[in-house]
Amino acid sequence: MDLAAFLHDRRPSWKRLEELLERAESSSLASLNEDEAVELGNLYRRAASDLNQAQTFVSGDTTVRYLNDLVARTYLLVYGKTRIDLRAMLLFLFWGWPAVFRRYLPHFLIAVGLFVFGAVFGFLACFPWSKDKSAVEAAHNGQTFLLPRDMKTIQPREEGQLDPTQAQTADQVLGFSGFLFTHNLSVTLIAFALGVTLGIGTVWFMFENGLMLGVLGAVFLEAEQNRPGHGYFMTFITGIVPHGVLELPACFIGGAAGLFLAQAMIRARPWPRREEMARLGQEAFLLVSGAVPLLAVAGLLEAGVARAPDWIFPTWVKLTVACAFAVVFLVYTLLLGWGKNPHYRREPA
Repeated sequence: MDLAAFLHDRRPSWKRLEELLERAESSSLASLNEDEAVELGNLYRRAASDLNQAQTFVSGDTTVRYLNDLVARTYLLVYGKTRIDLRAMLLFLFWGWPAVFRRYLPHFLIAVGLFVFGAVFGFLACFPWSKDKSAVEAAHNGQTFLLPRDMKTIQPREEGQLDPTQAQTADQVLGFSGFLFTHNLSVTLIAFALGVTLGIGTVWFMFENGLMLGVLGAVFLEAEQNRPGHGYFMTFITGIVPHGVLELPACFIGGAAGLFLAQAMIRARPWPRREEMARLGQEAFLLVSGAVPLLAVAGLLEAGVARAPDWIFPTWVKLTVACAFAVVFLVYTLLLGWGKNPHYRREPA
């Protein structure tokens, strides 16, 4: 190899890489614009190739040490662990994520529609629309068939029936809310992950969860009709709504992310679906990440408000809390983040 020609041809690229590297090291990779970031990656790969050639043909030369240092610094910049930018995370959470949510609002509304369809279907199938014995028996058979056998918490109880001695301590509330958060997060992530079934699993999962809610509504409304004035149905409402105003949208967000992932896979041709999943899966995961804080708050509301006895939080307090958090969610998702155009968006080819 002609060392003089090699140095003459490659030195400008090395200097340019060093220039970009010094700027990124003094600030961060975010200080580079999109074109410069791509250029940095190309120059890094070229420098690594040059280092391999230099080590083969120019062993011991200062050029080898220079290239080795340049490549090592770039590697650490690109792949090394960096400190978490808490400020950037909070800024994205409060300003950037609502823009992401609105971008996939159609997918969100489809998930809502599937859930509502399941709820209406379950209610219509399991509510006795007449006092006729055959109608009541058919409704009860539907309830038995559609609800899980081990679902013991659905039995209607009278409003305010809880014993005051059962009031939860703060530690119990936090512990139970943590359990609820974990469970609800798994439901949301399952709805998202089922997008890899070309959306079939996500569609069924949304419908199935709505179906169970509709059946439960039929159970409690029937109990209310059989024993008027006992507050069975209002107990059901106050047991669902305070946390449901955040928990259900979080589940719908998981469904929306799953539907988007399925859409990306279906439209992938002629490109491999695996590549499209890798390319657009990050965007879908970004969408579903916004459900995490919603579920955390919903867990606290369910453990501390929805399940609290009426002598602690009367019905009007629970409904007021639900309305307040519903308004906060609508303001957050529909009013914040306008004008935000995150650079991470990647359209399907």
